[in-house]
Amino acid sequence: IGYKILFVVILTSLLYACSPTRYVAEKEYLLNRVNIEIKGKNVNKAEIKKNIRQKPNTRILGVARFHLGLYNLSGRDGEKKFNKWLRSIGEAPVIYSDFLTQRSALQVKQYLNNKGYYNAVITDSVHFSRKKAVVDFKIVPGRVTRVEDIIFRDRYNYAGSELADTSALMQLVMEDTCNTLLRRNMPLDMDIMEKERERITKMLRKRGYFNFSKNFIQFYADTNYSKGPDVARLLLNIAASSADSDAYRKYQIESVNVNFDYNPLGTSADIESAYTDTVYNGYGVRFDNKLKIKPKVIIETIQFRTGELYDVQKVIDSYARLQALNLFKFINILFREKEYEDGQKVLVCDIQLTPMKRQSYNVFLEGTHNSGNIGVGGNFSYNHRNLFKGAENLTFSIWGALKKEQITAEKKIFSTTEIGAELKLVTPQFWMPIFRLKDFRRNYAPRSSVSLSYSYENTPYYNRKVAGAKFGYLWQKKDKRWRYNFDLIDLNYVLMANVDSGFINNLKNEYVKSAYVDHMILSANFTGVFTDQVVNTKGSFNYFRGNLESSGNFLWAMDKLFQARKTLDGEEQYYKIFGVRYAQFIKADGEYRFNHYINRANTLVYRFLLGCGYPYGNMKALPFEEAFYCGGANGIRAWQSRTLGTGSYVPENKYPNSVGDFKIEANVEYRFKLFWLLEGALFVDAGNIWSINRFEDRPGTSLGKDFYKQIAVGTGAGLRLDANFFLLRFDLGIKMRDPAQPEKERFVLLNSNGGFKRSVFNIAIGYPF
Repeated sequence: IGYKILFVVILTSLLYACSPTRYVAEKEYLLNRVNIEIKGKNVNKAEIKKNIRQKPNTRILGVARFHLGLYNLSGRDGEKKFNKWLRSIGEAPVIYSDFLTQRSALQVKQYLNNKGYYNAVITDSVHFSRKKAVVDFKIVPGRVTRVEDIIFRDRYNYAGSELADTSALMQLVMEDTCNTLLRRNMPLDMDIMEKERERITKMLRKRGYFNFSKNFIQFYADTNYSKGPDVARLLLNIAASSADSDAYRKYQIESVNVNFDYNPLGTSADIESAYTDTVYNGYGVRFDNKLKIKPKVIIETIQFRTGELYDVQKVIDSYARLQALNLFKFINILFREKEYEDGQKVLVCDIQLTPMKRQSYNVFLEGTHNSGNIGVGGNFSYNHRNLFKGAENLTFSIWGALKKEQITAEKKIFSTTEIGAELKLVTPQFWMPIFRLKDFRRNYAPRSSVSLSYSYENTPYYNRKVAGAKFGYLWQKKDKRWRYNFDLIDLNYVLMANVDSGFINNLKNEYVKSAYVDHMILSANFTGVFTDQVVNTKGSFNYFRGNLESSGNFLWAMDKLFQARKTLDGEEQYYKIFGVRYAQFIKADGEYRFNHYINRANTLVYRFLLGCGYPYGNMKALPFEEAFYCGGANGIRAWQSRTLGTGSYVPENKYPNSVGDFKIEANVEYRFKLFWLLEGALFVDAGNIWSINRFEDRPGTSLGKDFYKQIAVGTGAGLRLDANFFLLRFDLGIKMRDPAQPEKERFVLLNSNGGFKRSVFNIAIGYPF
């Protein structure tokens, strides 16, 4: 009875606290909604919303004003620490303001004018009810004014003071009109004109005009000439200036100085007393005590040279290359003018670099819980960013995991053990001696990567040892949107020891059994990743990753060339290398994500993944390590890893080894800010794996035209602790639709085959995607 009373008291308190008008004073109204109605389809409603000066309190799921509720939980005494804390993590009620409503109307009017809608009509109205206000904006944009003619020479004397057509600067502008953003019949849009000013400015600053500013570029629009209403003639003009103006002068770079140990807090006296100056290949070099980085590494990243004209694009590229080294926490490239007695002016470049700590380590922990099956794991990694003073990045990682699976009869706390280690070296040197590829090195900052790894897995049914080695290249475009990884050699040597014969016989399928034999994988794979996310900027962004892998073809060609003998094993014949069978397959997969930023407290993330692998030649099944699987903390979270699928097949042995050749997965996750460091999430995951191999004979595993009937669906909720430098995630996955059940009984959310009784609790580091 006591618990029931306590529950009622807490619920009543929360309902009272959640009353949105609790702290709204007399003769004040809570801004409840802002509605926008636009007549016509050509105006961007999202952009209109950005011009509204007053917005209602943030809602979660579009309904609950959670942050306002937190604020309302505080008492009347604002001096108490607890009340201060609640108000700091909450959101004060937004009180309706007639002044801000009028300002919003004017702001929207100005926005539409800038877009060419000069006859736009904006009306606003407000409705009051129960201390709440609803504001309605009705927008009639009217006809848009369009550009009928674009001119770059002032034939009609609009400006009267334009730069002469014969000047070198104006000649560059005229020659570059093929790249203009201005088009006939386009709206008279101020934003497009501003982008054109920025484009021309960047073009000129790439050609030596160091002091040129977009403020010198002017536009004149004539809407009164005889072509009719809503039509304009547009002139792009560069304001005239005296012949010796610094803005219209080209600058040459005289010298470049690099400070390897720049101290932003140091005084000039400290610098002069503690630093050593020298020269390397014509570049000034300054350092403290001793050089910690080889000057050659830094000089190669600088895209501009002494004696060249100033080029702003090369400066931007140099920033990107220096940041890609991952050696400096502060990078600054400064240019200062130097004038000689004859009036000649040149540029002196100072590059200021503040090094990061060279060594660091990280520790990660994770855990899982699935219907009594528990697991814990951890990862320790050590990183050295400048091993041989050439920006070589060395990483050593060791990881381990313990799992308990109740399908075994053992009474051990944990029945499965995994441990592994990896040593990886990434260097900015491009190890391709035959092909010099000078322009490729300059434009894409390629790196070489080599790694060695070893892992050991001990289960009640087998022991698996995997030794691996990789060698490949990494590079990225200057804008950092695309980055690539090409592993020229990806070697994995897999030994299966102490395989339980009873376990293998129970599998009853040769296709699955082949995953538990010794084998080797020698493959090459290519990966491309795209993202348009702007770091440290809130907003929506896209992400795409594509991967293509091919294995065994080189070894098979060598065996054919030298007429090697095949090994006979029952009815099978295959080649071996180093005493084990090697795999031959081709595999491709792709993943797309869209992060939809709604507002500061709400984000929707969509994800779609598609993958396919096909074994052939020397092995009739994809190796276990290369096959696709579903479930786990980063997949369909209502199933434990490798327990979903294949297709609708129900294995007799519940051991988590379900893998397939084809995978479809889709996820939708709604993330919302709570308070302090806490975030909440609601998600829906769907997908499955299938087989496309002709040797597969288990019922329900093959990909067919009715595959959609075998899609598994899970839902759930999550709680995240975001501490900026790491994110700890707790997700509870609940089965909604289970393809392992009979076809008419696959909706399991409300019965004993799904719901909370079969839920999966995951603990992990970082977002799932």
